[in-house]
Parts: sequence; C-alpha cells; structure tokens
Amino acid sequence: MRPDHPTHRLKFTGTCGAAEFERRCAEHDFWYHSYYFDNGFERRGDYDIGRDVASYGFPADLRGRSVLDIGTGSGWFATYFEQLGAEVTTLDSRGYTDFDVWGRYLRPDVSLEKPQPDRLDADGRPVYYSPVSRGFWIMKDLLGLRARYVNGSVYDASPALFGGRQFDLVFLGAVLMHVRDPIGVLMAARSVCRGRLIANALMSERGEGPPSLEFINNEDDKVNWWRPNRACLVAMLRAAGFRDVDAERTVKLSTDLVYRDALGRSSGVEQRLYLVHASA
Repeated sequence: MRPDHPTHRLKFTGTCGAAEFERRCAEHDFWYHSYYFDNGFERRGDYDIGRDVASYGFPADLRGRSVLDIGTGSGWFATYFEQLGAEVTTLDSRGYTDFDVWGRYLRPDVSLEKPQPDRLDADGRPVYYSPVSRGFWIMKDLLGLRARYVNGSVYDASPALFGGRQFDLVFLGAVLMHVRDPIGVLMAARSVCRGRLIANALMSERGEGPPSLEFINNEDDKVNWWRPNRACLVAMLRAAGFRDVDAERTVKLSTDLVYRDALGRSSGVEQRLYLVHASA
C-alpha cells in the first residue's frame, strides 16, 4: 500500500525479488523508520521520515563527504546519506545496556543482556543490535549498503572510536531527548565533527523565553529525559563547543504504521521538534 501523501522514495539498489524482500523484512518486527522504494517495495514503520526529509536542510549532494549518523536505528538516514553520495559511518547502542534508563545508577555489562553478539561484521567484529537496529542490517544486506556500523553508547563518540577520524557532517536524530547528559553527548559529537552538526530535540511545553530545561517525569517510559526551550538548546550547543548555532527551524516526525507491543503500548506519536544546525 503506497502512502497517500508525498514521500521521498529511496532507490532500491538490491537484486532480490518482492518475495525475498518481504521475507527478510519480516525477520524484524519493530521498524522505527518506514522504507518506501522507487520500485514499489516498502516496509512500513513508526515514522515516515521521507515525508519530511526536505525540512532538515541536508545538502543535496554529499559526494566526497563523510557523514556520521549517531543513533542510526533502522537506518533510513544512513541509507539516504549514502544515496546522496556520502561515505557513511553509523553509531548505535548494543541494547538497553547503553541506554540512559531512568532509575539505574550503573550501566550493566553487555553480557548480562546479551550473552552472545547478534552477528559479526565483515571484519569479524562482534555486533550487538539495539532494539531497532536489526532493521539497519536487513537493509544493508538487501541494498548492498557500504555504510559502516560501530557499536557503542552515544557518549563513546570520539576520534579514537573511529580510527582517529572526524566527519564533515554529524547527524543526531531523536537522540538528545533520550540521554541523561545532553551536553555531554553534544561534547562527544563535537569531538568527531569537523564541519557541521544537524540535530533535533523535543520542544519544551514552556515555550520561548530565557534558557529553560524541562525535566520529564520518566517513571513510565524510562528513556525520555529533557525538553529544552529554544534558548536552552542554543546554549547547550555553545556550551559543547559549537559555533554559528541556528535553531530557528522545526521539523515534523510523521507517524506511519505505528508498532504496538503485546500490551498495546507504542512510542510512535506525531511530533514537532526543534531543528538545529551548528558549525564545529
């Protein structure tokens, strides 16, 4: 079923037929991103990013440029960046081990959550899926993506983690609301950014005014922490070492086929987020 609204259709660069595509996609139940392809193949998920991608202000041509996608999830943005010509690296967690979970004062060893890695990458390194990143690997296999995947907490981002590298573009999509220390994460992102950062953040219900950071009572969902107002978001970026911070725009997250667990719970909800561009 094609969406009844305009959306960006990614190029299908794989060789499989429709039946194999459906079989592989069915191996994973929670697709955070919807995938719509130019050949009519589709895998629907919580959010149809393609519907609103023009609002992010990404360069139209990323050939010859390096991109780091922090918190890649199901990998839609990584696929999009690669199809714009970028050399893409992704960073995603090993599971809830690497999440900032409300009420937990220690980060447990990954072996307590996952005794064995979910797979090995092409270099033989262990790979652990986050709750949604198995979708990235399915699409990587189906499309023949070159994007490199690195496991770790968002706080781990550093040149050393990526072989001494920094990146022309660092993207933080729907990350800042899920971390206990947003400035710490922005500092980590700054350490690997030699060009531009693009990020989004939940909007404070308190509106405009002096810098204000609203704490979300988190006992229910346990992984949402903060809503800054616009002035606070700008201040956090500057505190982390970014310059030329522009947070005047917003972006919409449009839901598609929202996933519900066995108890009927879902995290998919229409959202309007602050969008920020900043220079390293």
